[in-house]
Amino acid sequence: MLIPLFFSFVTLAATCIIEYATLTRRRSISVHVLVRLVAYTLGPAVYFLLHRLGVTQVFFYYGISVIYFVACVYLFTESLPQKIFLFFTDWCFTTLVSELCNWATIGLPDGNAQILVRLLLYMASYALLLPLYAKYGRKYVREMLELFDRANPVYAVFPFLSFVLLTIFFGPLNPAISLSQFITMVLFIGFILFTYYLMISHFHSVFSRLRIENNLMNAERLLVLQKKFYAEVEKGIRAQGERLHDARHHMLALSGLASDGNIDALKQYLSRVLEQYGQSVTARFCENDVANAVIGGYISIAEEKKIAVSAELDLPGKLGIDEYELCTLLGNTLENAIEACERIPAESPLFPNRFIKLKSRVEQDRLIIRVENSCMEDPSASPNGFASSKGASGGIGLESVLAITDLHRGCMSCEKRGSAFIFSAVLCLEPV
Repeated sequence: MLIPLFFSFVTLAATCIIEYATLTRRRSISVHVLVRLVAYTLGPAVYFLLHRLGVTQVFFYYGISVIYFVACVYLFTESLPQKIFLFFTDWCFTTLVSELCNWATIGLPDGNAQILVRLLLYMASYALLLPLYAKYGRKYVREMLELFDRANPVYAVFPFLSFVLLTIFFGPLNPAISLSQFITMVLFIGFILFTYYLMISHFHSVFSRLRIENNLMNAERLLVLQKKFYAEVEKGIRAQGERLHDARHHMLALSGLASDGNIDALKQYLSRVLEQYGQSVTARFCENDVANAVIGGYISIAEEKKIAVSAELDLPGKLGIDEYELCTLLGNTLENAIEACERIPAESPLFPNRFIKLKSRVEQDRLIIRVENSCMEDPSASPNGFASSKGASGGIGLESVLAITDLHRGCMSCEKRGSAFIFSAVLCLEPV
């Protein structure tokens, strides 16, 4: 009875190492230690209890793995489908290693010697495979989990079914392993791996296409806004030239009125001239042209919708961030703010006072952005702290904001304070 339990501990140690090498810890180290101790004590206790009760059905013993799965769900931050996917893929891997070790010792006489050789081979296999996984395979599994989390959660059933079938056909339920069965098992594992490849390739192609489409939309948005901004600049330059050309005439008129001693007419004429020259030629929020184009365009949209906008920007011309990324970051956050203000019904007391406050600056090679806006709904409905009514397109845009933040080793937060929604982000900039 102790020998199968020892094999189980080796398997648990291997799965635990893979989990910690792949997933992100959510609890403190002390909590992890405590939960693992409880799980690894409760599991063997249930095993001994089943054995004392005379239970021989292997499925009951496999049911003990629920304890370890619950621990995994509690301790790590990834979504439930991601944890299901990794957990049962992990168990498929350990079951395969176990069966390969069993087949490798099939020629040895039955007894303690065979079990000892199998155990040593089992431990040596993990001593070789786990470092290889940490060095070469972990990044691919993490990418797979990231893609998998964006797909339909029903795909999490696949590794579970694969584990069950592998156990039924080639696990302890069918302990006799011949050469033909070994070949069948290899073909079965090959089929599972090929199915994994097809599934992940499908995820990757779909989300790559969506990412490209989103980048194209951002590029088109940036182009439109830049055209609008530079048109305003050109318009302002022409107006400035016309005013400079007219300045001589104004000076002559003012001189004539002063010479005639017509003080009242002089004051009125001077007031009109000052009013004309005091008009803003074009809005300039900061030194960065891309930020000006994006922010200026969305401020125009917001003001057309009777939304009060204030912007406090201190951004240099060179930011150390790609223009498309900056356009995506500012464009999506402002678009979401406008959308949240638009969702406020006209009969609401918040409607006349709808607002958007944008603040951004660069501090110690970090880009800091804060957007506060009016809102009615709870914006924390989505997993990332956002809510969008634009469907898939809006969701992709919000994912782009998160992806850009992660790409620049940054962090972001979203919170609701009364009737205001606050988005803030900090990104590390590349040296310029």
